[in-house]
Amino acid sequence: MKKIIFVIAACVLSTAALAQPSPRHGPGYDRPHAGPSHRKHKVWVPAHREHGRRVPGHYVWR
Repeated sequence: MKKIIFVIAACVLSTAALAQPSPRHGPGYDRPHAGPSHRKHKVWVPAHREHGRRVPGHYVWR
């Protein structure tokens, strides 16, 4: 009985350890609130040509 409880406790501890997020390193992570990915926002794209056809100015998410 004690062995079963020990095995269950070991499984619970190992699962809890694996569920923790790994620390992130690199540029942009020196501050906890600033990551490398930024929120997309609408940007005005002026009129241009795509595949030989004229495309009027419009907004795109970038």
